[in-house]
Amino acid sequence: MTDSHDCGDPNRRTVLQAIGAGAIGTAGALGGSGLGSADHGGEHYYNPLYEPHFPDPEVHRADDGTWWAYGTNMNRENTDDELLVPVLSSTDLVNWTYEGEAFDARPGWTEGSIWAPNIHYYNDEWIMFYSLEPRPWESGEFGIGLATSDTPRGPFTDHGQVIGDSDTGGGTIDAYFVEYQGTPYLFWGSFQGIYVAELTPDLRDVDMATVTQVAGDAYEGTIHYERNGYHYLFVSTGTCCEGHSSTYEYEVGRSTDFFGPYVDQNGIDLMEYNEYNQGTPVLTGTDRFPGAAHGDITTYDDGSEWLLYHAYDATDPEFIDGVPRRVLMMDRIDWENGWPVIGCDGTPSEVSPVPGSGTHCGDNGGDGPLSAGTYRISNVNSGLLLEVGDADTTEGATVNQWSDTGHPCQEWELIEHDDGTYRLENVHSGHVLSVADGSTSEGASLVQRAWGDAADQRWRLIEGDGSYRLENGASGYVADVLEASTDDGADVVQWSWLDGDNQRWNFDPV
Repeated sequence: MTDSHDCGDPNRRTVLQAIGAGAIGTAGALGGSGLGSADHGGEHYYNPLYEPHFPDPEVHRADDGTWWAYGTNMNRENTDDELLVPVLSSTDLVNWTYEGEAFDARPGWTEGSIWAPNIHYYNDEWIMFYSLEPRPWESGEFGIGLATSDTPRGPFTDHGQVIGDSDTGGGTIDAYFVEYQGTPYLFWGSFQGIYVAELTPDLRDVDMATVTQVAGDAYEGTIHYERNGYHYLFVSTGTCCEGHSSTYEYEVGRSTDFFGPYVDQNGIDLMEYNEYNQGTPVLTGTDRFPGAAHGDITTYDDGSEWLLYHAYDATDPEFIDGVPRRVLMMDRIDWENGWPVIGCDGTPSEVSPVPGSGTHCGDNGGDGPLSAGTYRISNVNSGLLLEVGDADTTEGATVNQWSDTGHPCQEWELIEHDDGTYRLENVHSGHVLSVADGSTSEGASLVQRAWGDAADQRWRLIEGDGSYRLENGASGYVADVLEASTDDGADVVQWSWLDGDNQRWNFDPV
């Protein structure tokens, strides 16, 4: 003990000098082929919903109330590793379970990689339109195929090609099926125009004499959605697959006529846009979640409307085995003057009220898992308390764990923000829990700094079994006792969530 405070010997710890994944022995890496669901609880959910990979999500609800989602495969380069349309299920739109693959065998009408499935229930069966792209070493053409199943789980039976580039001249992927006034139609297109045409009654062919172009060359990944007398065309634009630098986003046009013209909020026909990101976005990426678009819309029991889509998570690698790593996201759609507002402000949310909670924009705060107040925070693995080392009151002093001394350097004021995050202010110093230098690197030390409303000073509390993990608002990593140590003075760093007790914390009110 020192004479100046009760938080231990000033020479009792070694400051972590090297920051980064290579410098820390705590952990493991996210597997390149596994699939995992996010952990949610209480009245809020956290994006991403599902990872490490689920791009181009399409969703449909079965009669029993279960939602089924279908995505683009994981690995497009290695035939043996490719998933033949991964399938998820959910009873609440928030927690998703991996169910397997939609196909038992690869569709045989041409070799290639399966993209962007589009799922509906039609004429007493589940129908899936899917895109197929030949790989660089394969012959064939881009095109759209059809498969059907008696159940949403599958397996789906393939019925071959419906339409291809030889029919259209190019860009023939990203199907979206619509039944309009009793007639089946198909939207499609990828950066060579968005088109719609009538399908034959058996859905196996397109009547090319009915083709109508509805949007310009700037778009792909279409959703058609009817609401309050309008037809809405949600279209993806920008670069989808360049990792964290991707510019993918959603723009939208509406029309009183199914065949258009579809005009945006500025009265401009979507046919006029032939360059990426030139219109007015209704969803655009953030530093945390770039490349946000290409998804589907569904409705919850209370009538609220939800967009499921994909984005990158900048706290994780950009690619897995060379494939862009895109995760499943969800945000509520609100409406202002007949136009959609996604995620409350047109950007992906990190935390939002769960569907059916009765709250949405402006209601994220004030309803977090813990009430504001003063707490002592103990590590589940070691039982030791989170403290500022040596009762230091200086900017940048490091944070560690130590046995109970009764000193206020081991007490934290929990202050909730409107977005559902918290800041943790040390009672002794008045500084807040932060990441050294605002780093987003795995293994960076936790320190105290004066409150500056920085993202690395905001923390999400995610409950599990009565304890909580502290997830950083800038990096997405969690507060972690280095190497799961149970020693006094062990460093506290940020690290990927590994479901370890050294990453769980008990909050006891003072």
